[in-house]
Amino acid sequence: MGETEITCAAGTIVGEVRGGARLFDAIPFLEIAHPFDDPVAVKQGLLIDATTPHPNALSISAPLCARSGTDCPVVVWLSAPAELGDEFVHVHVPHRDGFEGFLPFAADAIGHFRGVADVQLALRWIQRNIEAFGGDPTNVTVVGAGEEAAVALWLCRRDHYAGEFRRVWAADPVFPRAPYEKRKWIVRYLLSAPLTRAKLNELAENRPGRVGRSYRRYAKFFGPMGPQPHDASELAELAVVRVEDALDPGAIAESAR
Repeated sequence: MGETEITCAAGTIVGEVRGGARLFDAIPFLEIAHPFDDPVAVKQGLLIDATTPHPNALSISAPLCARSGTDCPVVVWLSAPAELGDEFVHVHVPHRDGFEGFLPFAADAIGHFRGVADVQLALRWIQRNIEAFGGDPTNVTVVGAGEEAAVALWLCRRDHYAGEFRRVWAADPVFPRAPYEKRKWIVRYLLSAPLTRAKLNELAENRPGRVGRSYRRYAKFFGPMGPQPHDASELAELAVVRVEDALDPGAIAESAR
């Protein structure tokens, strides 16, 4: 066990050697001024201490021997990572969910969701930096289950896909049960506030916990709020594995090699 260091476009990133791998537990990749604001990319060229986990940062696990040019397959986990073997670079990507991630505003572009935008920034970060960790930026697989599978499939839409990954594994994807417009009055009732970005940012910052509690009540009766509506005909032409079951680490590893 000891420290390890990688220098890339993002800066100099300090991690740890643990269990035969190089682990970077907290790499900032976005900035969010207010809970309902769109994300912006962090500045490049920073000195980053990635030895302590953080819920809003990327975590990366790379084989101990991997260096720039090793070209290990990269697996991007939107769900909890699974063990695939020691030849992969693993990246776990957090994103906003609930109202903060998926409640749409009238001024938003069609198909735009903050929770998806968070992941898009992570994918761009990976393209710029993952080679320094020994990963192959041309061989990236995005993996999600349940609500995260819905986000993974949304990233495959022709109006979102930018060639930043090669394939997707989506296990048992969960999409909203009804259009948001039919549920809008319920959201307004639960939050007891106008559904504008400014008012909801004010609510989230002045009454910590109120937004989360309201969303849990909403989800209990109406299911998750995520990207919608899903239409398979809108997907770009890339490898998509959609299964109505749990993730299969063995099958993911075989397809990602």
